[in-house]
Amino acid sequence: MASWWDLADDVLGQITGLLSLPDQHRFSAVCHSWRLVAKQKRRPPVPQLPWLVLGEDHTTKKRNFFSLSEQRLYSIDVPELHGHYICGSSHGWLFTVDSRINGRLLNPLTREFYELPPFPPYDETGIPIAEEEVYDSQGTRIVDSFRQVQKQIVVKALLSHDPKERSDFTALILFGYPCKLVLWRPGDADWTVIKGLKHLSDVICFKGDFFVISERDIVYEVGLNPEIKQIACKTPSSELIGNWRYLVNFKGQLLLIRRYTETRMTPQTSLISQYLI
Repeated sequence: MASWWDLADDVLGQITGLLSLPDQHRFSAVCHSWRLVAKQKRRPPVPQLPWLVLGEDHTTKKRNFFSLSEQRLYSIDVPELHGHYICGSSHGWLFTVDSRINGRLLNPLTREFYELPPFPPYDETGIPIAEEEVYDSQGTRIVDSFRQVQKQIVVKALLSHDPKERSDFTALILFGYPCKLVLWRPGDADWTVIKGLKHLSDVICFKGDFFVISERDIVYEVGLNPEIKQIACKTPSSELIGNWRYLVNFKGQLLLIRRYTETRMTPQTSLISQYLI
């Protein structure tokens, strides 16, 4: 009778596609050859709840992950995440920014990564970021510190496809202040700024294209070319201030979710409304 050790890689690959995320991690820890098999996606994974990525333990530098399906916390050492702020996730990959404002796209399970090019200027002033905040004589901050910008520079990040399945994927981020749209493809030396779009609230990848919404409830379709097309979307105005806007894929339909708070500084939600785009 053959043992598990004798199973062919293609058979093991089919097995990994049936495993939950925690079991995939356990599978890859058995031995070096099984770890190599786990890195290769031979079939789409089974539908499952995602893991939540939590903070870093300042003593051990390990990253905490929370499994929603198991209601269990995992503490895993991922050296590529040491000192990095996680600003987004897409297709199982993490967008991170280190303490020097360098971006990286990382798969935390396989530890494959892409180094991203330097970000464009953070704001319209073009003033370089400093080690510490700089204030003028009136006490107004005129230069942001690395630590502050690290957590603010990327508002949201998305991928058009899984990099393990398609090498011609596109990475797109909402970036800086006022919030604008920039994209990058493997091989590009710089980010491409999508001109004409500012003061943006959210972005989503829906049926192969990106859709973005502005603070004035204007929805744009951004193709991978990238070609921009405004989408007709009328929503009722509101007397409440502090509106937040989200684009959501709900059962194959693109929805605009508007969340109202008394002010942008108070997180308590007063009202939620939704509209079909």
